[in-house]
Amino acid sequence: MARTIPVQDGAEALVELLVSSGVKHVFINSGTDTFPVLEAIARMVEQERLVPQVIQCLDERTAMAAAHGYYQATGVPQVAMVHVDAGTMNIGGAYHNAQRDHAGVVVMAGRAPATIASGVHGERDNLIHWGQEQRDQAGPVRTFTKWDYELRRPESMHLVIRKAFQTASASPAGPVYLMLPRELLLGRMETVPLPEPSRHAAPVTPAADPAALAKAAGWLLEAERPVIFPGAVGRNPAAVPALVSLAEALGAAVATDRARPRMSFPSTHPLFMGADARTLAQADVVLVLDADVPWIPGKGGPGEDARIIWVDEDPAKDTIPLWTFAADLLIHADTAKALPALRDAVLAQRTSAQEARGRTRAAAITAAAKKVREGATEKARQTKDTSPITPDWLAACLNEALSPETVLLMEAVSSSGEVSALVERTVPGTLYQSGGSSLGWAMGAAIGHKLADPSREVVALVGDGTFVFSAPTACLWGAERHGTPFLTVIFNNAMHYATKRALRGGVADSASERTGRWEGIDITPSPDYAVLAQASRAYGEKVEDPNQVPPALQRALEQVRAGRCAVLDVRIKRF
Repeated sequence: MARTIPVQDGAEALVELLVSSGVKHVFINSGTDTFPVLEAIARMVEQERLVPQVIQCLDERTAMAAAHGYYQATGVPQVAMVHVDAGTMNIGGAYHNAQRDHAGVVVMAGRAPATIASGVHGERDNLIHWGQEQRDQAGPVRTFTKWDYELRRPESMHLVIRKAFQTASASPAGPVYLMLPRELLLGRMETVPLPEPSRHAAPVTPAADPAALAKAAGWLLEAERPVIFPGAVGRNPAAVPALVSLAEALGAAVATDRARPRMSFPSTHPLFMGADARTLAQADVVLVLDADVPWIPGKGGPGEDARIIWVDEDPAKDTIPLWTFAADLLIHADTAKALPALRDAVLAQRTSAQEARGRTRAAAITAAAKKVREGATEKARQTKDTSPITPDWLAACLNEALSPETVLLMEAVSSSGEVSALVERTVPGTLYQSGGSSLGWAMGAAIGHKLADPSREVVALVGDGTFVFSAPTACLWGAERHGTPFLTVIFNNAMHYATKRALRGGVADSASERTGRWEGIDITPSPDYAVLAQASRAYGEKVEDPNQVPPALQRALEQVRAGRCAVLDVRIKRF
């Protein structure tokens, strides 16, 4: 049964419900709508009561990205508080990232008071209360969230909060949106029930159908060239060892795209082929795991005759309206449960002839994978003295400088292929991407990851456009304020290269190419981002000499280890 405790007002009741839900931090950009919550926390601290730590963020995007990063590191839903309608819109791109990454974030926004000159505590008393009211405040973000609701009565607050966390954490996880009217937060309350969180927990995730797994195992064992595409399996680090043992049992190649969403398979493993397009093209059976877009139809992928087995926690991709990937066997399951069971099914069915064939195949894959890795390393080595610095050389230097346990947050966009090919990741839970395409995530996410585990070294890899989108002043200030130092490395090519590459691919004989005028693409002159970092009391250094990349990385990492954020503005080759 729910335990009932005394409270003073709605805001205090909300804080008590957050504490009882296991919330340790509230990521917030404060405003006139959130002061009741902030005052309740201050009052409760004064009374020596347990409260979440307020993580103050100077920009709502930083708050949302930090909550997203914390969720990635822990799997525990986080709380981000934003301004009424304006703050809701300011984090729009971050909703997209959280949705596509299946990140459980409970977004709480104020709501313009509905009472006017009525004597109700919290009624409209500021001109912005008229401008901030919208016909449907949740409407613009409804497509990105799993659930939205406006808190209407204090008597149901405990049920609404439990529903918010349950929905955010239910697989596939994702963001939810809750509006909090100011009158309700300031309204008098005497008690609030605290329902047992375990009775409102997320549903148990599905296990795969045994018959379907037996069929999948048979197809994989019969295959001549089986390939595994691991997608975001590494969202659950416990799934990675099972995937490794499955690949070894089959002697199957493991292939990814150029920008791995997670560390789902060790990049140094002999069966790891990386983003080698030929691997998928030659496959006769492909096992796809937790992926939204494993290949682009018409531009690669397996042949028409290849059998596709697909295991996914979100098999129908209902939030992607035109999702039309074919699968011969589509299995709805938690891959952390399905992979050990599929491995066991393979071992149970495998004949001695199939085992021998797998060993022979694994030897050939090992030789090919070694050649791919050596080719990438040699390409980088050949440019070690090239100026401007190549992204290959910068990635190779990062690989030498970072430990296997370093948490790498990847948002280098057009340099992500070089990073994936050259920066080795072997430990589960050490590689993350935003999951979406809204840039400006990595630096805020670094704050969340560092809060979740202060012992981990955190490095954000970004492009120069991404750095600007990140609201870097807000991120660097937040990291200093909350003791979460991290390193940011900027792959600075002084342009939006993703746009330039798209233009080149879409226009055969472009005026932009002929004239060298890349309208809206070049970021020239390039700002001095190192100076911007220094203005925020972080360590900042601009690197233009390829021979200075290794020592500059060491200097920056030493600063981070001493408790100070660092930014390396590395000027790389323009293409």
